Parts: sequence; structure tokens; C-alpha cells
Amino acid sequence: MLLAMLPHTPPGGASSTRSAAQGGGEPPGGYGPPGGYGPPGGYGPPNAGGYGPPGSGGYGPPRDPRKAITGSPETMALHAMTIDPRTGLPRGEKPPASTAAVVALVCGILVCLGPFTGVPAIIAGFMARKAAREQPAAVGGTGMATAGLVLGILNLSLSLIGAMVGLYSLLQT
Repeated sequence: MLLAMLPHTPPGGASSTRSAAQGGGEPPGGYGPPGGYGPPGGYGPPNAGGYGPPGSGGYGPPRDPRKAITGSPETMALHAMTIDPRTGLPRGEKPPASTAAVVALVCGILVCLGPFTGVPAIIAGFMARKAAREQPAAVGGTGMATAGLVLGILNLSLSLIGAMVGLYSLLQT
């Protein structure tokens, strides 16, 4: 209904500012195919490349720290300066934190859930500290485990104090 009120000029008519030879104007026969932007199917012919599964490449599998490094004396000296022989990691780099350390910290932070997260934080904190103490070259996260342990103990103690205050107020009424 609204389209009937708008003025319409024929294709290639007087309102066209560019001639058809210059590539301007409307396509012959009206405004083009319905839906507007060209043939369906995406941005190009099928199987033309683009995004797909990654190919081979990258850095390859991680190096086994027990495997000997071979090469010229210069290469051996370079590796001796950059790789810690105890851990197999670059010098100054710490081993990754254990999952138990992360669990301890997250559960310790969730103080609002009370003993439901306090007890797991304490248990996971002790487990993570033990693993880091037994295998310092492979397991890290001692600081995270200690923080989770402390937060878990704080969480549990606040829960016990809250329960005692609630019980005391119930007994006073």
C-alpha cells in the first residue's frame, strides 16, 4: 500500500544518474532477484578454501625433559644457559599449578556457600601442597593452594561462628 504512493521511475529512466554503459542504473526487469545480495551459498564457490580444519604445523609435541640435547658445543652451551636441568623448563619458569590448587582457591573464595565449599577447599589445599612438595619440578601452585587452604579455614570458622550465633539466638527466644 505504501509502495503504491511512492513515485516510481522506470528502470534506466530519467532518475538514473549513471548510464547503463557506465555500470549504473537498475538491472533490466526491475530491482533484481528477491532477497537481494546475489546467488545463495555463501561467499564463493564450494570447496574454494577459507576456514577449515587446521593443517599440520605448529611446534610439535612437547620435548621430553629427560631426553638429551645434542648438537654443536655452541648449541650445548646455549641450552645449558637457558634450560634448567632439574625441571626441563626454561630458567626462571615455574611449573604449572595443579588442578587441586585451583580448586582449593576457587572453593576458598566462595565464602557465601559456607561449609559446602570450605571443607573441599581445605582438602584440596592439603592435597595440592603435598603434591607440590613431593614433585617440585612438575607440580606448582603452592601459593594458590596455601591461599585456598587459609580461605577454606576462614570460611569454615565463619560458618561455625554463624551457626553458634544462630543457635544461641534461637535458645534465647
